[in-house]
Amino acid sequence: MSYEDQVCPCGGRKEINTMLCEGCEQTFADHPSMSAFKDKGAEVETRRHAAQTLLTLARNRKQPRGGK
Repeated sequence: MSYEDQVCPCGGRKEINTMLCEGCEQTFADHPSMSAFKDKGAEVETRRHAAQTLLTLARNRKQPRGGK
């Protein structure tokens, strides 16, 4: 996953130079990590941790629950 390609961590397609696809953006819009990530005034470490959390959530977004 990188900003340069068009693959979201969830497996969906995203715009170049973005971190998440539209589906992930909408799904996590109310998550506290999204607020911290988008807060340009927050410390770098705070935003980095929020981005890592969002990437982890996105990777698991389309996986079935409760099984292998």
